[in-house]
Amino acid sequence: MSLVIHRRHRVDSTQDEARRLVESGEAEAGHVVVADEQTEGRGRFGRAWTSPVGGLYATFIVSHRPMLSVASGVCLLRALARFGVKAGLKWPNDLLVDGRKLAGILIETAGEFALIGIGVNLVEAPLETATSVRAAGPAVRRGDLIVAIGEELDESPASEEVLRAYRESLLTLGRPVKVTLEDGGSIEGTAVDVDAEGRLLVETRAGVRAIPSGECVHLRA
Repeated sequence: MSLVIHRRHRVDSTQDEARRLVESGEAEAGHVVVADEQTEGRGRFGRAWTSPVGGLYATFIVSHRPMLSVASGVCLLRALARFGVKAGLKWPNDLLVDGRKLAGILIETAGEFALIGIGVNLVEAPLETATSVRAAGPAVRRGDLIVAIGEELDESPASEEVLRAYRESLLTLGRPVKVTLEDGGSIEGTAVDVDAEGRLLVETRAGVRAIPSGECVHLRA
């Protein structure tokens, strides 16, 4: 696969820039928007994503496919593993090293395409609860990691295999969790599994709940 890279110095967010390029016909599947800095980077639920110069901020444009959220997390793990970075996943697709956030993924749609927004702390951790690739040890060039992510997304395995790899890397399973839902409600219980749609199965006092999306916090046992 040959990635077409749209590089920008500063944007509001790579997601918004990718959407503009798709809508204008300047970008399609196989293209990626990369920025040195984001002024309005965002995560799930519209929360701000701190984006200082030196990190990796990119949106990969792909065709819609089943289990894209699950596959994206696995692909980012595998791309980082090429450079010796060993991370795990917190549901749905945050990457953690030693309990600290290394990277996050935000997936949105733009017509017939999906926009996979990826933020990786390469050289510094902007928050106390975060970490960076540099802190993990290896030196990783941004351009090399972008290519590796693109290759992993292009070679994403079949659904059953990617779900198995996702479960094996999911640090959330077996832990007490609190999941904040999009409507502001929350569910607490023990994360017991992930189903074929990538929903987190949480065992509560009222029974097992299947949660399609939300913000997950690992609680102390």
